[in-house]
Amino acid sequence: MDNIEIIEREYEEAVKGLNKEWFYSRDGHWYDYITSLPLKLKITYLIVVFHNQVFNGGLHQYFVNGYGQFAKETIDALIEIKAIKKAEVLSAAYKIVNVKNYNYKSFRKNLLERKIDELFVSDDLVIPLDDLDNKYYDTETEDLVELLSNYLKTSTVT
Repeated sequence: MDNIEIIEREYEEAVKGLNKEWFYSRDGHWYDYITSLPLKLKITYLIVVFHNQVFNGGLHQYFVNGYGQFAKETIDALIEIKAIKKAEVLSAAYKIVNVKNYNYKSFRKNLLERKIDELFVSDDLVIPLDDLDNKYYDTETEDLVELLSNYLKTSTVT
């Protein structure tokens, strides 16, 4: 089994219990489901989604589409697989988006309710987040496919 197949297998397992309605709801089911997954599945989901969002539309899209509610967990996941530079980029993006320095629970609530005006109303964050997108692309020496698949192959944590 090659690296992509390993990741795809774990990702499919992670998403099989997701309810698409949760993506449009603010009730916390999506967050609770993902954060309660076994560690390997949670890390796989968080990293695959983060990477795909950034490559398809950037960090701005990652936050606007609601995936930013997992920012702290994704930072931890990136560190766990040793993607330190990518974790630093996401950490910087989180600080930019959380301009009012909400606690994490309040940040997630405000993000999902689209109450972060700098992100949803004024577009003040587009340029700073675009700049971080470029930094993310510059971290390609941290190959997420390789790092994540190596983690999955060597991890005994379920």
